[in-house]
Amino acid sequence: MRGTVWRDVTLITLGGLALRLLFVGDPGHVVDLRTFGEWALAAAANPWDRAYEATNANYPPGALLVFELIGRAYHALGLGDATSLRIALKIPNIIFDGIGTAVLFGIAVRFVDRRRALLAAALYAFNPAVVYDSSLWGQNDSITSVSALVAVWCLLRGWRPAAWIALAFAILNKPPVVVLAPLLLLEPWVVRGERERRQAFVQTVVGIGAALVAGYLVAAPFYADKSIVGVYSRMIGWYGIGSSLYPYTSANAFNLYAFFGDFFAPDTQPLLSLPIKYWADAAFVACGGAICWRYARLGDGRTLLAACFLLMLAFFVLLTEMHERYLIYALTFACALAPLGRRPLWIAVALTLTQWLNLEYSLTYMWVESDKPSGIDPDEFAPVLVHLCAFTNVAALAVGFQDYFALPLPLRLLRGRLRGES
Repeated sequence: MRGTVWRDVTLITLGGLALRLLFVGDPGHVVDLRTFGEWALAAAANPWDRAYEATNANYPPGALLVFELIGRAYHALGLGDATSLRIALKIPNIIFDGIGTAVLFGIAVRFVDRRRALLAAALYAFNPAVVYDSSLWGQNDSITSVSALVAVWCLLRGWRPAAWIALAFAILNKPPVVVLAPLLLLEPWVVRGERERRQAFVQTVVGIGAALVAGYLVAAPFYADKSIVGVYSRMIGWYGIGSSLYPYTSANAFNLYAFFGDFFAPDTQPLLSLPIKYWADAAFVACGGAICWRYARLGDGRTLLAACFLLMLAFFVLLTEMHERYLIYALTFACALAPLGRRPLWIAVALTLTQWLNLEYSLTYMWVESDKPSGIDPDEFAPVLVHLCAFTNVAALAVGFQDYFALPLPLRLLRGRLRGES
């Protein structure tokens, strides 16, 4: 039985990889892929500590490391055409998708039987939104989402240092998953047993130290000042700048702000005398605090998974300056939760649909901006689709919160009151 299940996992993983290879030669998001290709070639053609200046890249050091290695491999293999470079840029994403498929099974099998756990693997391997993002569009979000998933898998297995290193690598590629760090910090507090808790604290401290070392080792080659203070001050400064590169309520993201006005509206607009950005930040901090409080009270593995999902979905739905692709992080954890019940499964299906449509919308936006066809408003050219998908994402967050906090559904509450009165 065990061998049969792992054979099935292997077949699902290979099937998912084969599906992605069908799209690996697609032009995808031509602007992103052209930019990434230029970064890869420029980084490889210059000394490591000149890579940022040569590329003018606005991605963190982990992502630049991947581009650097791609560029060097491209030169070493003697490749010279645009199609080969485009394929080379997509290969790391596809590899991480394969890792994510296997890890999702490893997570799900801790909570459900092996055959139901295969659902989590299949839902990710053949997920059209994930395939679209990694192998058609060509973005590197899979590297970040799967690394964060590996961190949670390691935490569930008690491998705390490995969990922190994996999360550090995820953050070094894309910063959104940093919101999961409080859950890793809280985890030792929920361990039962004094001896086990003490051991968990020690391992967490070791893990944080290992994560800081890993961050330094990845980032240091790209900076002239290789002192610890120099590297981290430069890196933290970059994250501060990078977090405000797109000061809009929504950059084509089907989130809460897609209900109100056009995309790319300034998030500095006042609402009750305060910029919308401040209200959004406050709402996310409040939701994140409630999520972490609930996890601290329950402290089991299922709650940890649900907390990761809700933090990433709240990040996408509530915060401004949001990109369309950042729903992929919540979707990845939704796949892990899907085998645990009907409602998590339907949420995963719904988010798959909205993320896929969001990516397609953004590629169409690129065409509209480029060709400027008459009669089409580039700021919002499919309002019904946008509002429906945004409503679905907000509703998914509301339903997820209702499940997570075990709140009564409004309709059930009303029925209960009516029965009580009768």
